[in-house]
Amino acid sequence: MPKRKRQSKKHLRGQARQADATPWLQAQRLRPKDLVEAYSTRYGINKNLAYEELMEIGYYDEILIQAYEKEGVKWEYMVEPLSGEMYVVPEGTEEHDLYRYHTTF
Repeated sequence: MPKRKRQSKKHLRGQARQADATPWLQAQRLRPKDLVEAYSTRYGINKNLAYEELMEIGYYDEILIQAYEKEGVKWEYMVEPLSGEMYVVPEGTEEHDLYRYHTTF
């Protein structure tokens, strides 16, 4: 029986790309140093689309941490007092400044 040709990752679209990316990212023991770059290279898309899709999958914090580390900014998790959610912010951020960094409240 002939082997089936493997489909190129660059031809996946939208939800199929995200469905393929989830197990790929979970299977990696060490994350790439630039997650957005690795995602955009793997699927042949631009970095803005890669950023949006990674956020939709649930990698917002990792993308933000990598961006802070690339800029040399020390970061920490801060608890939002109303909801109890934890958010990544630059180190030393005051509680009232939390809303400036995360506008999803």
